[in-house]
Amino acid sequence: MTTTGPAAGAAGVVKDPTERAVAVAAAVRAERRAWLIIWVAFATLCALVFAAFKFAIDYVSTAQVDQVATVVASRGQVAFSLPGSEEKTLLGDRTDLGVGTVVFLDRKTDTSADVQLFDASKLKLLPGATLELSRMEVGRFINQHAVQLTQDSGPIRYATGDAVDAALPNATVHLAPHGDYTLWIHDDDQARVLVYSGEAHVTPASGGLGVTVAENHRAEVDANGQIQISDLPMPLINNGDFSQQDQGWQALDVPNSSLDVNGIRSWVPGPGDTGTALRVARQTLKGEHGETGLVQQLNNVDVSGWRHLWLRAWARVDYSDLSGGGTLNSEYPMIFRIKYEGPVEGSFLPWAIGLYYSNPDNRPIPENTAVMWPQQEWKLYQVDLMDTDSSRVPYRLQEFAVMGQGHSYDARVANISLVGE
Repeated sequence: MTTTGPAAGAAGVVKDPTERAVAVAAAVRAERRAWLIIWVAFATLCALVFAAFKFAIDYVSTAQVDQVATVVASRGQVAFSLPGSEEKTLLGDRTDLGVGTVVFLDRKTDTSADVQLFDASKLKLLPGATLELSRMEVGRFINQHAVQLTQDSGPIRYATGDAVDAALPNATVHLAPHGDYTLWIHDDDQARVLVYSGEAHVTPASGGLGVTVAENHRAEVDANGQIQISDLPMPLINNGDFSQQDQGWQALDVPNSSLDVNGIRSWVPGPGDTGTALRVARQTLKGEHGETGLVQQLNNVDVSGWRHLWLRAWARVDYSDLSGGGTLNSEYPMIFRIKYEGPVEGSFLPWAIGLYYSNPDNRPIPENTAVMWPQQEWKLYQVDLMDTDSSRVPYRLQEFAVMGQGHSYDARVANISLVGE
């Protein structure tokens, strides 16, 4: 039996070509939509997984825990202010200082503070210093740490355990681990970076390339961010070798009156046959006190940040008619004298040392006022003026003088230097 056309179409055996093409196209579109939905869902899942993973990584790598600094010793009136406050409070017995705390050391008293950070770095704050503990943190999950401090004034010594970043008014300084440094803000916001050991990288706040300061060097940073690198020692006296004779010096003559004669200054070779030496000599006529020498003004130069302040000079004492330091205990044929302001603001202190070769009358010589010296021999004298009681450490130098004192005397001096280190 043969099936007719209409009957076959009703049974689905034969379809119209147009309808069949439409059905196939619809099936393809449906399949594509399904795959698109699947891929979008997969991509969304991947993005969520990646975001969660990145968040976890970022959290683990950046999660920090704030640390505290410890005051291990202090002297004088040390003050601090808490984060967000401008009110100053005396430190007293407080030892823990948190992030954001600002520490102040004025110059009304002989003041200092020793602070230890969590990474074993040690700081010594000196009179006039101001320091903010801006950032002190360690990783919550990984072994990392960060220390950032802000120093606004004065000198501070840093003995670093790990790296320390210090922001100064005109520069940022990166201090390498296990180094010994002094950062010192002095006149007009100028900064001085002293590297005793280790390495410091200084970047000016005004922008531009930074410089590296090596061991036994210093960087001077002016208010405009200009940086100059020099050797660590800094000379503070001009023409101390007298190569230009008395240029830069002022004559010192006492009594400079009719009471008696003044001494004389002259230029002679020394030490040995080379170089130039100053000879001070006086032959009294009336047995009156007299002084003969030179003075150099030091213009209140700030020396508060130096670890050492070395005075060195070659001296020779030939004659004195007084025993020891005379009746005044200060009349020596050769004297070095410095006038300076101490660590307490307004405390003007004198320092002097005399050289003598005999004391037949056994006159009393107060401690640390004079040194026995070989007669008619050149010898080097040196002293560290910072090696003294903390209340007498120099802060600003006013003047330096070299002289002979007494009745009749004859002495020589050469190669005078006053060096901050």
